Amino acid sequence: DTVRRDFISNISHELRTPLASLKALTETLQEGALDDPPAARRFLTRMETEVDALSHMVSELLELARIESGQVPLQLKAIRPIDILLPAVERLRLQAERGGLTLELDCPESLPLVLADQTRLEQVLVNLLHNAIKFTPSGGKITLRAREQAGRVLFSVQDTGRGISAADLPRIFERFYKTDQARSGGGTGLGLSIARHLVEAHGGKLWAKSIEGQGSTFTFSVPLS
Repeated sequence: DTVRRDFISNISHELRTPLASLKALTETLQEGALDDPPAARRFLTRMETEVDALSHMVSELLELARIESGQVPLQLKAIRPIDILLPAVERLRLQAERGGLTLELDCPESLPLVLADQTRLEQVLVNLLHNAIKFTPSGGKITLRAREQAGRVLFSVQDTGRGISAADLPRIFERFYKTDQARSGGGTGLGLSIARHLVEAHGGKLWAKSIEGQGSTFTFSVPLS
């Protein structure tokens, strides 16, 4: 019951802001802004942004619901860990460079194959890497690693960013939970929850370690092929 109440409260909060913004923009247009073409275009652009945000939230909610109910079949195959890490790094390398960050990859070629859905684990890594970039100030460093341990390969994303408080750390994988609204960056707060479920669907675990002001390390395990 507590989880359900929190979920309803959180989703109501997340929906209220874009809906209130759309309502205000619509009223402004109706009250005369339509007669000012430059202003009308600005308002329509802002409305499009809010609609896109709502659409993204709904898509992530549907994705999370499908994953939790087991309706997303994994395409498992034997794959090299480097082939999971590299696509995520290449997708976000430019974003990291624009943020003034150093991006490093540490993955020995000798690592054994893992049994994984490459696309889904790339989705997990992109989410973790995106968060690391978002919360690491310019001049910082992000390292992606893979290593073997006890019949599994551990993938990790380590940053030198702002870190997460001890009070927030146990809750970061909850739906809609944001450690700091000012640092949320407009995200839905669903990414880490989706990532956790995808890792667990592989028979692995996802966890985080962090010291506020010193950075964070997110690690997940994947069984060997």
